[in-house]
Amino acid sequence: MGQPNFESPIYYNNILRKNERQSDTSSTTLIDINQITFLNCTHKYCVCFIDIIDSTKNTNDIMRSDMIQGYYSIFLNTMSNIIRNHNGRVIKNSGDGLLYYFPRTVNSENESAFYDVLECGLSMIDENNSLNDNLHKQGLSPVNYRISANYGKVELAISLNSHNVDLFGPPVNVCSKINRFAPSNQMIIHQDLLQVIKETSAFKEYDFRTLDCTQDYNRASPNSLFKTYSVHRIEDDNKKIEIQRSKRKRIFDDQQHQQSLPNSAFNILLIDDDEDILFAFHSIISSEGYNVTTFSNSARALSHFSDKNPYFYHLVIMDIRMPELNGIKLYSQLKILNPDVRVIFLSALNALEEVLSIFPEIKYSEIIRKPIEPEKLLSNIRSILRNPI
Repeated sequence: MGQPNFESPIYYNNILRKNERQSDTSSTTLIDINQITFLNCTHKYCVCFIDIIDSTKNTNDIMRSDMIQGYYSIFLNTMSNIIRNHNGRVIKNSGDGLLYYFPRTVNSENESAFYDVLECGLSMIDENNSLNDNLHKQGLSPVNYRISANYGKVELAISLNSHNVDLFGPPVNVCSKINRFAPSNQMIIHQDLLQVIKETSAFKEYDFRTLDCTQDYNRASPNSLFKTYSVHRIEDDNKKIEIQRSKRKRIFDDQQHQQSLPNSAFNILLIDDDEDILFAFHSIISSEGYNVTTFSNSARALSHFSDKNPYFYHLVIMDIRMPELNGIKLYSQLKILNPDVRVIFLSALNALEEVLSIFPEIKYSEIIRKPIEPEKLLSNIRSILRNPI
């Protein structure tokens, strides 16, 4: 499956138009896959918005349309790459800006996810000089931009017939409103996000400064919707050394913790339309102490997966050939809900090359052909679960 061309503004405009059409759908459950195939689920995520300051002024004197496209393409492509490198996901563009979110923040206790949020925004700011050098070489005006971030419950809307995703809810609205308060080339976060970050190690490793964002609103309201903070790297050299030492220790501790967990700490979702195989595999896997939930209907399994925290299941084991929603399509949908989802495919089909060509991130060891030897299955499960993502 080819990767989208982030260089092209057409890509973002297509996403925007599709999402606008999808936003009229109000279904909140998985409905008949042969009808309007939407799955909407509600979870808490970190949502962010970045836009160019005075982009209209910057492009006003550009006469050639290809140069205007290049101006936006360079910006959008650069920022999209940074977002992707920090485990974020672009939702859509809105003219000269990008709306994106971080799927891993659905688990508020996942400290690394919130490091990703902060590092992503600050990396965007760090990129400003290099980005403007690139624009200058193309004969284009320099850009200044601003970034806002918020955290809270949003509705994640997904089309089962495509990879398009959209977000709806108060955090998205607040994020877009506070963005205009951000100083040039800075990142600001809403108080709701700061409250979550305060519970992580990241709170001591960055500098958060209060901003006054009430000048255009009622100052009599002490609980202003627009209470925000700008985010900065710590400048003190001694503190920087301590922060790096702390990060290395945290990574080591996480690896050790993963290795020491009992099998009962892992949740596994097992999906196969053959009831006899489902029963046999459930017996084999649960006998090792794992928590196993089974489904013979793949569409219902997807609905169940979306209703829970998308990171509740540590591993999904599923057949490839299934009615309604086959394993390949199901995997695509699960990856939207949880980009880190670990999967083992079970199949009697000679489909190894096909699956690997569609999903190059899948390893040979993650596809097991039937008939399956119990020890081989358990060995693969142990190998996947004991190695952190």
